[in-house]
Amino acid sequence: MKSRINSKNLREDITSACAKAIEVQGRNLAKEILNENLNKYLEEIDKHPISQELNQGPEGANTSNTLGGKENLFAFIGFDSAVKPIENLKKIISSNTFLEKQAKFNTKTFELNFNVNTPSLEEISSQTSLPFEEGKSWVKGIEEGITGFGYYVYGLLFRNSRSGRGIQSKNKIRTAIYRPVKYMSEIYMNFISNFK
Repeated sequence: MKSRINSKNLREDITSACAKAIEVQGRNLAKEILNENLNKYLEEIDKHPISQELNQGPEGANTSNTLGGKENLFAFIGFDSAVKPIENLKKIISSNTFLEKQAKFNTKTFELNFNVNTPSLEEISSQTSLPFEEGKSWVKGIEEGITGFGYYVYGLLFRNSRSGRGIQSKNKIRTAIYRPVKYMSEIYMNFISNFK
């Protein structure tokens, strides 16, 4: 008995099977690429002078020079002495960076495209509030400025303060202001540029 094979259906079946196999392999490779770039992203955060200074807590020197090389950035921002702001920042990023479930597959060119989801700068800002000013972000403030440096007093006498080292005076004690520096905007764009 002779039978015919529908060549159109066969091509579609073969294409579908190939597409599934390619998607599985492609997803595994895409995950490796994403993880590699995510690790670089988090390492770049760790290596930044702002992160390194904040990781020292209320005891650290102002190595970022945002306060004129004096005082302490961690205490100036007003973090509680037990808070780990950089670990929290990295957790926000790492726990919300992933590949989309569905890949876009072009059966003509066998091209597979994945979208990477990661928190935007606005989303990062919304989850990194200044301890004393709800609605304002310390991450954004690092780049745009944080008010109050003229009234900030740092020293060993303020153990009962939030950070254990700094307080805000009622009277202005200096004319110097906080010096903004580039921080997450550059690091974020370096990460994003790897996927263009």
